[in-house]
Amino acid sequence: MDFNDIKESYQKYDLKFLTTTTLITTLIITIIFNLNIDFYLRGFIIPIILVLINYILNLKYSKIKTNNKNYRLLIPIILILINSILFKVDSSNIFLNIIILPIIITYFILSLLNKNISKKLFILFIEDIPSRLFTNLNKLDSIWKEKTKKNKIFYIIIGILIGIPICCLMISLLSSADSYFEYFIHHILDNIFNIIDIEFIIKNIFIIIIVFILTFSIFINYMLKRKEVKEEIKYINVPSTIISTILILLNLVFGLFIIAEISKLTTNFLHIPSEYTYASYAREGFFQLLFITSINYIITIFILYKTKLKDNKLIKTLLLILIGFSILLIFNSYYRMILYINAYTFTILRLQVTLFLLLELIYFVILINNIVKNDYLNKFKLYSRLALIFYILNLYLCNELFINLINNLIK
Repeated sequence: MDFNDIKESYQKYDLKFLTTTTLITTLIITIIFNLNIDFYLRGFIIPIILVLINYILNLKYSKIKTNNKNYRLLIPIILILINSILFKVDSSNIFLNIIILPIIITYFILSLLNKNISKKLFILFIEDIPSRLFTNLNKLDSIWKEKTKKNKIFYIIIGILIGIPICCLMISLLSSADSYFEYFIHHILDNIFNIIDIEFIIKNIFIIIIVFILTFSIFINYMLKRKEVKEEIKYINVPSTIISTILILLNLVFGLFIIAEISKLTTNFLHIPSEYTYASYAREGFFQLLFITSINYIITIFILYKTKLKDNKLIKTLLLILIGFSILLIFNSYYRMILYINAYTFTILRLQVTLFLLLELIYFVILINNIVKNDYLNKFKLYSRLALIFYILNLYLCNELFINLINNLIK
């Protein structure tokens, strides 16, 4: 779909309004960027807020039909933005916000313009951002309705671009021919540099150009992706014997691990060295266990949704056993973390990991329910909503204010 298709399908869309609001948004962002406030706020959060307002204004101003019920997706976006303004955000959460906020906003805008958003549509939109970044600027031609006016402005720009280098060459030649003229030009330039901060001007011109191009072009991409994209599930043909063999081996390994854990925590029938203390137990291997349970989740999801083996009774049984071991590993990780927290109190990272383990546990419980009830419908929306809820909990709980509060209560 090209721009002409958009004009034909959504006839009353006003590019002049988009250009004007985008230019105003760009100028405000540039002004705020020069304020003496936290870089994360002036360089990311406030620009995100202004661009989002700009996009919503353009959708409301146009006569394009949107799915208004999906404006509820603004709630998590607003919660994340408010958190960034009210609290000092941890560096790990700043990194996550920079990744997650654009994804949520992209999903939000696409959901306003499309009844159903497939993974393929989302990926196509992301792929189009770099490929159409500058080509979308061609749409600016349509805001000049009078050809003569458009040509006059265009010719002025061309004249400036050609004339400036020629003038620079002439000044250089005249300066070499006349020393007084050279002194005269240097005197003028010195006065200009003393009055005007050239570096400041160049920096802000660069910001204006980059922000305008990105904001304008990405909005056009949203319009180009206002269509249904059907996505077919592509199954991978893997023999059931291979999958069942892998699952049996994995379950044996996890079975041995559980036996070793029981030995450490009870009668020590494996004769673990006496210098192996609870402190050692709490410190070691925690993140490895977290990684292992994540791998088990990916393996289970792959078998259930990317192969045709979900109805195989043996594989279903082996998957349930694998999930059972994964849940035991999660409780094992929780126990290690509780020991560690009791000794060294909470930190932001420890609370983040605790929340992640709880989210993993909920995911595994959902998988058990799906396997037992033979319910293999795509649960992407459910998983995404749960992840978003826990992410917002992470933002509001995993900060220095709350950590200090909870540590004082524990003492």
